[in-house]
Amino acid sequence: MIARALIGLLLVLFAVQAGMAAREDSVTVDEFVHLPIGLYMVRQRDFTPDPINPPLSRMLPALAVAPSPDVVAPSFNVNHWGMGLEFMDRNFDSYQTIFVRARCVVIVMSILLGALVCRFAFALYGQAASVIALLLFVFSPSFLAHGHLVTTDVAGALGFTATVYSLWRYLDSRSMLRAAVLGLAFGVALLLKLSSLLLAGVILLCAAIEILRAGGQPRLRLAFRLTLGLCVACVAATLVIDLGYGFEGVGRSLQEIELRSGGAVAALDARYPWLRIPLPAPFLTGLDLAMTGRDSLRTPYYLAGTFSDTGWWYYHLVAFALKTPLPILLATIFLLASLPFRRDRRRNEHCLLVAALAVFVVNGVFNPLNIGVRHVLAAEPILLVLISPLFAAPIARFLSGPPSFAVVARAAASAFALAWLVAGTLRVSPRYLQYFNEAAGGPANGHAWLTDSNLDWGQDLIRLSRYMEEKRLPSIALAYMGTVHPWVYGIQFTPLTRDSHGPAAISASTLTGSTYAIWSEPGRHAGPSEGEYVWLRGLRPVARAGSMFIFDLP
Repeated sequence: MIARALIGLLLVLFAVQAGMAAREDSVTVDEFVHLPIGLYMVRQRDFTPDPINPPLSRMLPALAVAPSPDVVAPSFNVNHWGMGLEFMDRNFDSYQTIFVRARCVVIVMSILLGALVCRFAFALYGQAASVIALLLFVFSPSFLAHGHLVTTDVAGALGFTATVYSLWRYLDSRSMLRAAVLGLAFGVALLLKLSSLLLAGVILLCAAIEILRAGGQPRLRLAFRLTLGLCVACVAATLVIDLGYGFEGVGRSLQEIELRSGGAVAALDARYPWLRIPLPAPFLTGLDLAMTGRDSLRTPYYLAGTFSDTGWWYYHLVAFALKTPLPILLATIFLLASLPFRRDRRRNEHCLLVAALAVFVVNGVFNPLNIGVRHVLAAEPILLVLISPLFAAPIARFLSGPPSFAVVARAAASAFALAWLVAGTLRVSPRYLQYFNEAAGGPANGHAWLTDSNLDWGQDLIRLSRYMEEKRLPSIALAYMGTVHPWVYGIQFTPLTRDSHGPAAISASTLTGSTYAIWSEPGRHAGPSEGEYVWLRGLRPVARAGSMFIFDLP
């Protein structure tokens, strides 16, 4: 009873924290396109715009605003950014309100993910670990930062975790029903985020490990049974994907589908022109886009004061190390280091390890977009489940019997680590995107390491507007990296140049040298020239509005 009450309280705490952030954060760069396209898909049943992102993670938040006749959906535009601009123009006066309503759906998905983390930990390690796993989730800065935004990241993590949980359950009993559930979960994961395709490799690898662990004649029977089960899962996943796209273009010849020249799916078309794949045409188009190259509109990537056109294979590891609270990070390192010496491994625990490691390996090798720790967000719920016993066991042992000095010391260390996590997260509330751990120098020093969606995603226009109200500033010189026009939030501005004087604000990414597009003047959204704002770095800011630096120029 006490455990259930704690779980309910923790889920409410997450909803409150995420709800506050949903109201305080202005619309971010990716939300700018995700919600308009989702609304268009809901109303038109057309899945062709921006196929690199599947429909479900966009359509679910859009359902919160679709019934309202006052919300005007964009018309079809090949350029998804054009759809975002049209949606902003048509809903100018209620823009933030619309997004807050849609963000509530994402908060619900985040709560479901937290409940799944709790359930997974309970199934593996027991009640105490389930409560601790949920506590780690509820005060995770990454999930609080992305768990209220209309993007694909938390939705993708939910689908990923559900599939890993279903895989673990299937390998535990290997029934055809659980194989079908695994397929359903995998299909939904792909409808939420295309990068979940790496789960196919995780499933096959875990099945191979299961077969290798068996010996002699049972190995052949197990291989046959697992192969049959995975075929059932594959059929179930295919049906879910087809249904999610409304069977649009299912079975169409590859020659009839718009594919990128030189892409992986296009290569199949060139080699097997007769081939027809029983998957939706927009899904195959998106898959082809996801597997070929980077976004040509991207500016060079940034890491620790250095820019690169190609990025770094270790980028996501570094971002995770800087953006993850040290108690979670240190527990993860201890877990990995102690694996060869552990004797209390749970059955099929390797499924979780393979899945979490696969996220980092695949992103390091195949993902050229070095723009945010959110690209490895799917690994974090799995890691929270795995490390939960490290915190829970000492506390449970302390509460269950007469404590010795060693028991008290371990329990105190666990309690201290959890308090450290909670305090560090609350310290940045509700500016969770700004979180950096103590090893990175904290939130104040985050821009020295990472920018873009790690820190500065266009979420601080409301904070800038409040700063201007407090200082009674009718206008400000501005270099703001984001997609939403500052006028939406009542900000009157002039372009920030060397000739500017008086109050001036600049986004952290732009200050560090990013050439990503900014509203350089009221009607022009374009990237600054390289080194345009380097002269500002020698000046001392007088204040900050979230991730924006504010100067008083002489």
